[in-house]
Amino acid sequence: MWESWASNMVVKVKWFYHPEETKLGKRQSDGKPRASPGSPAPAQVANDVQTIAHKCQVVGREHYEQLTRGRRCQDRQDLYYLAGTYDPTTGRLVTADGVPILC
Repeated sequence: MWESWASNMVVKVKWFYHPEETKLGKRQSDGKPRASPGSPAPAQVANDVQTIAHKCQVVGREHYEQLTRGRRCQDRQDLYYLAGTYDPTTGRLVTADGVPILC
């Protein structure tokens, strides 16, 4: 986190999206698992601090499933698994396996 030349607070983060924030939107098949597509490379960009919605933990699908098997992590609202990448400028979604999803 740093102060820009214009005296704005700026932070460098990796951007993730809720399924409903993508062009495809949230599908019924998204269900309970908390999938989150990340931004494509370059994934880390400088943003005004006020654009940050909340902090979360994003892990691979296998790690997510291990964590949610335990009672302590089942109801964590800040835990997601990386479902792939999403480019908001083109609306292109690509699964973690590299399969493009048509929007």
